[in-house]
Amino acid sequence: MYERTYHKAVLKTDEKPTEKSIRINWKLIVWIFAVAALLVGVVFVIRIPRLQVKNIEVVGANVVDPGDMTEFINNQLVGKKFFLLPRTSIFLIPQHRLENEIKAAFPRLQTVRVNRKNFSTLSIVVTEYQGIYLWCADATTCYFMDQNGIVFAPAPYFSGSAYPKIFIGSMTALPFRALTVDQNTVISTFLTKLPALQIIPTEFHFLSDHELDIYFNHGGQQATLMFDPTTDMNESLNALFTGLRTEPLASKFHDSTKILQYIDLRFSNRVVYKFQ
Repeated sequence: MYERTYHKAVLKTDEKPTEKSIRINWKLIVWIFAVAALLVGVVFVIRIPRLQVKNIEVVGANVVDPGDMTEFINNQLVGKKFFLLPRTSIFLIPQHRLENEIKAAFPRLQTVRVNRKNFSTLSIVVTEYQGIYLWCADATTCYFMDQNGIVFAPAPYFSGSAYPKIFIGSMTALPFRALTVDQNTVISTFLTKLPALQIIPTEFHFLSDHELDIYFNHGGQQATLMFDPTTDMNESLNALFTGLRTEPLASKFHDSTKILQYIDLRFSNRVVYKFQ
């Protein structure tokens, strides 16, 4: 009985494979070839020369040099993805990432939009921050700041008072917000109302939450207005208006031989001043 079982097992191993065991999975093969053909087709289309970015149009740049932006963008499109796909392909342009890279490289730009104009042209539409103040880290290092208190780009040294200078806070990565809404309102209000008193502010120094010194020119010399920015501005301005129309401050203020050092409005209903 042992021998019969043994021979039967041997015979089974010698049997030829059945037709079912060698059947080819044609569906799988067709699917693999279809995917491969699709990938080859996609690569072919992406590499077509007529579908590569050859032109870059910059719209809206006034201070920023469009040539510098074009050169920067071209540098971002150098090379290939996966060692095969050209980065210049109009289909592979990473619009949102490229927008962020442009803004980081050119802090003066407030908004950046990258659009595909056609199959070979990118349109870069930008808006720039408008500098109306100078935010200064010290007496000689200043940056442009817009009407909303956003510091965005280095400024050249200005010897005169072309822009009001703001001294507050410390430097961080550009662009950054240097002023709160309330502080921005204080500056805007003083710049609007003080000229009616022949006071043209040149510098704003936020020394603390309750101390704001405003520098201006009086008789060829620098004088200072002292305010508490947390108090009612209208009340402080009314006290200043009244004081400059009341003797003896009125006469001294308009006397070219008198040199004003400061007018202090930090005390309620009081105007404290000092002349040399």
